[in-house]
Amino acid sequence: MVVVPWPVWAQFALAQLTEWTMKVPLVAKAQVRMLAEGVTDAAPPAASVPDDLRPRRKFTAEQIRESLPEAGGFGWKDLRVSR
Repeated sequence: MVVVPWPVWAQFALAQLTEWTMKVPLVAKAQVRMLAEGVTDAAPPAASVPDDLRPRRKFTAEQIRESLPEAGGFGWKDLRVSR
């Protein structure tokens, strides 16, 4: 894998282009903004939430898998102009 430094303005331009043209963008402007601000580490674990705020309905791994799109790379079908 080769990592090439890329200016932030070019990343914003790519994000804007993909948000305009793709149903699910390859990269979003919010993602670029977070990286530009240095948000790269996960937040520390939070304390347990009170019982009245805990979810009452649990999802199974199977339900979640059924809701995900098909695995694979981006293609023409991901563009807004495709039917």
